[in-house]
Amino acid sequence: MLHDDDLEAAVGAGVVTQAQADALRTFSRQRQKVGVAERADEERFRFMRGFNDFFFAIGVVLFGGGIAMYASIRPSPIVYGLAAVSMWGLAELLVRRMRLVLPGIVIVLFFVIFVVLALSFVNLLTIPSPFLPSGTSGRSWSTPTFGHSGAPQVAIKAVIAGLAAAGFYARFRFPFALLLIAGSVVAAFELAASHFLFEDSAVANLLLLFLCGVAVFSVAMRFDLSDRLRATRRSDCAFWLHVLAAPLLVHSLVDLVSDNTFKPDTFAAIMIVVIALLLTIVALIIDRRALLVSALVYVGSAIAFALSNAAIDRSFILIATLVILGALVLALGVGWAPLRRRVVSVLPSNVVDRLPPVVPA
Repeated sequence: MLHDDDLEAAVGAGVVTQAQADALRTFSRQRQKVGVAERADEERFRFMRGFNDFFFAIGVVLFGGGIAMYASIRPSPIVYGLAAVSMWGLAELLVRRMRLVLPGIVIVLFFVIFVVLALSFVNLLTIPSPFLPSGTSGRSWSTPTFGHSGAPQVAIKAVIAGLAAAGFYARFRFPFALLLIAGSVVAAFELAASHFLFEDSAVANLLLLFLCGVAVFSVAMRFDLSDRLRATRRSDCAFWLHVLAAPLLVHSLVDLVSDNTFKPDTFAAIMIVVIALLLTIVALIIDRRALLVSALVYVGSAIAFALSNAAIDRSFILIATLVILGALVLALGVGWAPLRRRVVSVLPSNVVDRLPPVVPA
């Protein structure tokens, strides 16, 4: 790679003229801008650097699966606690030191599950007390007080999961942990609110789910706007939050306009298409495809509805739906860059300057 001092030395040695050196500098800067825009537009995220990551992930799955099987045979807070500690130790080696992403995803999932199971035994100690009958002391591994069903109990477990994931993120700054944190918060909030406030209102619950999706999306955008070139870990944090925000937004919006998501009527099918178009515009603006992936199932149901009303053999509806949906996805993927240029061109310049750069024509 040539630097400015190399070009100046070449000019001094008579290899190139000063005009040629200046032209090379200009050409190099233009190529760098195009390269940065293309890298940002590809929506890359660090997931697996090679087969070594997959190999370690297999090892973590086997190791964690074996521990989970043993813990299920001898369930106790100590066993689950030791299992969580073992996952933390693996994270110190594989995540903090070796910076492996795929094994880290498996590790944090095991860690959060083991912590939730360990802390579910809230009555694991029977402490001698003047309020207890004589002779009741020692340890008792009884059934977890949190129970196995019911919205409040599940909400408590979601809070525990979120705290465990938050601790993992605080230590390792692992982007995937943010998805678990946000998902746990949304689950706990939605379960508690639906149980205590909106138990008999499906619309209120869907509106609440939509607001949760907006909140997660907003946090994801804060990460995105702080790294418009998508060159740091903040871009990965935004990616995983968008993965969570997308289904929350899409599911809540579609369910608000359709009583039967997979068998919509005419109005619902039209509204699904409108929602998909709006989400496509948002996805193009922020250069994130997660919103579109979450909407594919619903768009497919709208396509199937349209085909079912047309003069087509019902046995071919599924095939035709898949072909049409696949063609739409491929067309959008191929035309992503020019479509994004058109959409972004109508936005104010102060907004465009904060978004990922557009790939030049």
